[in-house]
Amino acid sequence: MNMIELRRLRAFVTVVEEGNITRAAARLHIQQPPLTRLLQGLEEELGVKLLQRLPRGVRTTEAGSVLFNEARALLTRAEKLTEAVHRAARGEQGHLAIGFTSSAALHPFVPNLLRRYRDILPGITTL
Repeated sequence: MNMIELRRLRAFVTVVEEGNITRAAARLHIQQPPLTRLLQGLEEELGVKLLQRLPRGVRTTEAGSVLFNEARALLTRAEKLTEAVHRAARGEQGHLAIGFTSSAALHPFVPNLLRRYRDILPGITTL
């Protein structure tokens, strides 16, 4: 199974959003020829034509439309990855195991504490 590079997917998504390779290259802060090579490499890697080159811009093929939707979702998830890792490192996300005696559950302090804890740190699940 081939692993598609995120930078190729970002380039492809940007080209589709802009509808024009030159504008996409400017948005990505690269020259047009390297961007074209990235797109060609992606098409070769997948073995399908992703874009129709038009006199004034580009349009996705059916395969390109599918890739665009999937790539956009994947890139959004990848952008959230760093923040999720940092939340876990700060203790704001993960699991917390709490042990207490059966009689402690009857005291209002325990359920109130757990409820407040969930309100403050919703990314933590208690076991």
